[in-house]
Amino acid sequence: MNKTALFLVVGATLSAALSACGGKTAANDKNFAVTVTQYFDKKGDLCLDPIKWPVDVYEIDLRQQKLYPDGSAGQMAALEAAGLARSGDVELPGAIVGGKASGVKVKRYTMTDAAQPFLHTKPGRQPRICWGRKSLDKVVRWADPAKVGDHQESSVLYTYKLSNVAPWARKPQVKEAFPELGRNVDGEHTQKEKLYVKLTPQGWEALGLND
Repeated sequence: MNKTALFLVVGATLSAALSACGGKTAANDKNFAVTVTQYFDKKGDLCLDPIKWPVDVYEIDLRQQKLYPDGSAGQMAALEAAGLARSGDVELPGAIVGGKASGVKVKRYTMTDAAQPFLHTKPGRQPRICWGRKSLDKVVRWADPAKVGDHQESSVLYTYKLSNVAPWARKPQVKEAFPELGRNVDGEHTQKEKLYVKLTPQGWEALGLND
């Protein structure tokens, strides 16, 4: 092989290598940032756990509210203080004792109209009250890709930022009643989270993206 041919072969090989390093399938901060962003575009909503309305809170729950602020009594009280729920005293049907009905008194909570703008519904799933969205702040680091079955997998450590946060979600009582919400609100830009990703022919994709 003459020098010109050798130069062309080496040049083509180097060009291919550089292309691979900068392509969508490369493991780098830029590609993983795109992957996390795509994940949040589809699954970035932040919502409370599904609540089956109306919610009946029993006397024993009310007595333990201070001890367990994230119990049903504390959560409903927080939503009522935020204007998303209202309560009323209700007596549930009970046994007949001495010819008289012996019912159980509960505090019944129903959703208010103020909660409707925050209500997100998906086919086949219980409606959820949502309070904000996550988006990528920055990629902190990522693990070296490893072979898993017939594809490569990695994990990406990142921090996040919040958008469209409902004003009531920042209230101390709400954050105490819903600890996961509180951690997300207080952890913006600082709390590190991990996303597991896999390599596809189109590039890196979050595991469970299409679930």
